[in-house]
Amino acid sequence: MKRKLLVAVPLLCVVALLAWIFRPKHESLSDAYVSERSVTLWSSIAQVREQLGVLLYGDHVDVLARHNENVKVRTASGVVGWVDGRYLMDPQLWQRSAKLLQQASAIPIQARGRTKVPTNLRVQPGRNEPRLYQFSRNAPVEIVGRATADWVQVSDEKETGGEPAESKKEDWFLIRGIATRPPGEGVVRNSAITNTTQPGDQTIPIAGWVVARFVSLDLPDAVREGTESANLRPLAWFELNRVTDGEGNHPQYLLAGTRGPEGLPCDFTTLRVYTWNTRKTRYETAFIDNNLCGAFPIRVETDPKGQPEFRFHLFGEREARRYRLIQTVVRRIKDENPPTLSKSEKAKPQPAPSKK
Repeated sequence: MKRKLLVAVPLLCVVALLAWIFRPKHESLSDAYVSERSVTLWSSIAQVREQLGVLLYGDHVDVLARHNENVKVRTASGVVGWVDGRYLMDPQLWQRSAKLLQQASAIPIQARGRTKVPTNLRVQPGRNEPRLYQFSRNAPVEIVGRATADWVQVSDEKETGGEPAESKKEDWFLIRGIATRPPGEGVVRNSAITNTTQPGDQTIPIAGWVVARFVSLDLPDAVREGTESANLRPLAWFELNRVTDGEGNHPQYLLAGTRGPEGLPCDFTTLRVYTWNTRKTRYETAFIDNNLCGAFPIRVETDPKGQPEFRFHLFGEREARRYRLIQTVVRRIKDENPPTLSKSEKAKPQPAPSKK
């Protein structure tokens, strides 16, 4: 009996050691982040497979294995499954995305708008640059900058509706938005499927570059009518202040725009200020400055007296240009004690051109 035990115990130890050595391993090859609104987590890559859950934008996963475009991952909650590798972002790109968001968060908003079509968010201007995210149609965005890039056609951005696809260069907007999966949205329509993220992880701030003409600006009526009558392409707009009369409270606006095709070197070439004429109860063009080569961002502030000011740089100039709205007159300010208004400057502004 003792002899049998002397043989059996070492044998069991050897078997246990071999079982431990050849056990299934889940060592991580790398880590990654989800770059889509929602990605299905599958039990395998076979045709017959089970849906394990849904990953949301920004979820961190460990990469365990790769097979063609499929990637085996482990979620933060320990669930192991397979996802489409095209919807994962490597840590380096994720860090670039975070840095871009930090930079964009420090820039004042130049305009607000909404995406016209499903729109790819890129880490830099250019359709061949790495993609960070894809906004759905009608997603709200905040525009904080502009750049240009060569136009190229890519497979996931088909243009229709007579868009100027033949342009050699196109405008891009640096935008801030929200990567979101609202409750009820998603590719999985199975009540038994649960998200692998924590409750409430539905929205994450994000920033990047999008094709400018894929965004429709949310222009106030006065600004939109003014740009249409002047044949301007609006690029930025700001509310300077508000005036009150018997009909209510009326915002007064600053517009930055341009004429001509996309791809121009200047961010904007013209500025206009629209003020409210309380006597005639209509908006009028109080200020026009053409033939500029301005650079974003435009910054809107108020002076110690509460009068609105705006300032910006021209390309090639180090000193910012600064303007102040005094009642309905816009003056360029070069020092802190500007002279009093002349009679000509106190003249009433000309009404905006009528819409053709």
